Order: sequence, then C-alpha cells, then structure tokens
Amino acid sequence: MEKEDILVLGGGITGITAALELGRNGKRVLVVEKGPFLGGHAAGIACKATERCVKCNDCLVEDLLRQFKEWSSARFMTHTVVTDIKREEDSFRVNLSTGPCFIDWSKCNNCGNCYSECNGSRTGAIVKAPSINIRPLFGIDQENCTCLAEGSEAVCIGACVEDAIKILDVPVKTTLEVKGVVVATGYEPYRPPRSNRFGYGYMANVVTAAEIDNMLRERAIVTRPSDGEVPKKVAFVQCVGSRDRQIGREYCSRVCCGYSLRMALRIIHMLPEVDITVFYMDIQNFGKDFEKYYAEVSSKVRLVRALPGDMDCGESDKIVVSYFSEEAGANVTENFDLVILTVGLSPSGENTALAEKLGLDLDLHGFISSKGPEAKGIVVAGTARGPMDVSECITDGKRAAVDMTRYLGDR
Repeated sequence: MEKEDILVLGGGITGITAALELGRNGKRVLVVEKGPFLGGHAAGIACKATERCVKCNDCLVEDLLRQFKEWSSARFMTHTVVTDIKREEDSFRVNLSTGPCFIDWSKCNNCGNCYSECNGSRTGAIVKAPSINIRPLFGIDQENCTCLAEGSEAVCIGACVEDAIKILDVPVKTTLEVKGVVVATGYEPYRPPRSNRFGYGYMANVVTAAEIDNMLRERAIVTRPSDGEVPKKVAFVQCVGSRDRQIGREYCSRVCCGYSLRMALRIIHMLPEVDITVFYMDIQNFGKDFEKYYAEVSSKVRLVRALPGDMDCGESDKIVVSYFSEEAGANVTENFDLVILTVGLSPSGENTALAEKLGLDLDLHGFISSKGPEAKGIVVAGTARGPMDVSECITDGKRAAVDMTRYLGDR
C-alpha cells in the first residue's frame, strides 16, 4: 500500500495551489483528478485584455499552471476517481480507480502523434489541453473512446513510441494511506435541460459563455456556430442557472456579471462594429477594479434590466428574443445573430456521495461544508464549498494548505 502525507481531491486551480503550498512545506502530496487534465474549468479561460488588462484572471491561471509544471514536487493522477475512503485512527485508507483509458504522464513526451492519428481516423477521443503549461498536453476523452466497446484497433497506441497510452479491459486499482485530505473538487457549470426556454442545445446560435471562451482561446475570434459568420448583433443573458427558485438555485453565482462584461469588452475590442446587449437582473459589483471597467462597459454596451421570457429561431438562424421593455412599457421582440448564456456555478453532482464517504455535511445549496461528524483531518476549499472567482480560489487553496499543515503539525 502506497503512503502519502496528503491527498488532494481535484486538480483544478484550488487543488494545485494547495498542492504547491504543501509541497513547499515539505509535505508529500498526491493530486487526484477525474478528468484528463489539471487546471479545471479555469484553464479554459481566454484573456479578455483590450488595450489594457481588465483583471480577467487568465494570467493568474497560466502562472499557476506553469509553477506546478516546473516546480511542484507533488505527484498527480488524472482519469482517476476515489471509489472508497475510510478513516483508520489518525489516517485515511483510500481506494482509487484509474482509467480504463488514460495517458501515463510520467512517460508522455507531448509529441502529439496520438492526437494526429486518433483525430485522423476515429472520433477524436484524444484531446489536447487548453494550455501549454499543462502536462501531459494530451489526454483521452473516455466517453468518446470507443476502441474497447467496438473491439477496434487503438491507433493511438501504435503511434506512441513511449508506450504512454493505456486502453485496458479494467481500470487500474490503487490503495494508499494518507494523513489528511484536501477536498477541492470544484463546481459544475449549469447546463440548461434538454427542454429549456433559451433554445440551448437545439438552436445553433445559442451558446454558453464558456463555449465563447473556448472559441476565443482557440481562434481569437467569435463566430456564429451555424455558418461561421461574424455576428453583428449579440445578446448576453445573465443568471442562467442562478437566482432561480424554479430550478432550486436561488443563490447568486457572484462571478458571472464581471465575467460576461469583460467578455463583452473583449468582443467589442476585436469587432468594433458589433452591437452588444446584456440582459440582466442586477449587476453584482464584484472583483478588482469593477467600477473602472463597468463605466467603460456602460458607454459601449446596451444594458437592459430584463430577463428574456422566450427565444425562437428566426430567419437566417437569427434568435428572436422576447422580453419586457421598461422603456416601452410592453413586451417586445428583438432579433440577434448570437445569444450567449452566462451560466451559473452549480455544486457537483457527485457532492452527495463524496460528502457521505468523508462524513461531511452539505450546505443548503448542495456545496460541501467543512463541518460534519468526521471533519477532522479534512479541509474543503475553493468552489467545492461555494461560488468563487479564480483569485479567491487561489487564496482559498493557500488557506487550505495552512490549515492542513497546522493540523499535521498538531498531531
């Protein structure tokens, strides 16, 4: 059975911050991430700078990923989940499951042969990390990898000269003993259900802000998914999946206003002729220098205090948005080339099972609490315990490392 001082659950920004700080304090750390890459959702953020920095936090993310890649002593395991965890006196016995499809980070040299071969011949199950500061740079989308199910030849294995790719019949099991656990499992972006009034999922030109971030990061331009054309008229819709009693999410996700307003400024900087409208409930004053860039947004973007009631598909795949106009005193409809949904931060769907394993409580909204009958030796950090922006997650990751170091020192 392997032994480490601390297990960090979650390889996002909070988790790797905690791991870095704990490693600097001389602790042996293992970071476990269920996805193919470290960095979490924050790694997909695109820089929103215009002619100046707008404090979007992308540079903080890149700097942290670079530090972890170059200086961290922590081990990490991707494509890995906790199947069981039990307290044994002053330690925890943890069972892990890796795979069945994964890339061995200790062998991968980032050559990209697997990526080229898989994307050229199959379903694109080999995926590329959103940042060059993530190692390994390539991973496997286990849902898209059909080689095992179909009994197909895994061309990626033949393309890898380092024998780093593993596509196995069963996952690899690992058991380890740790003295403490940092829970940094993050959040899930709200995803509108299949039947939703926004048209997401069945109207091509209704997208999420995260999808626009991916577009900006990969191609540095915003286009309509339906035809690849640059939109002339764009709408942002705030509070999708937040502050909505009907879906059981009455809390504010806090970061969405600043996130979308910065994105609007970035789009206008690239496309000066674009007409942008932001539909909002109210604007949350959150984040560094908010007042400064809010004044700029107010002069360049139309802010409409109303949330759309319905959306329909119009001619040329335009989106017909219906809303109550305070100015007109009536319901109006308006056509947009592209509608961007700013979705909220939701608790992970795995929180209930994880909290039960760890003996922790959930709060009213489903985020994990640091309290519970078995909380000793466990520290919860970052968006696992509630909505936070990147800078808060980094700060909270450092706080978690301090709390864990203090706990281990007091034993």
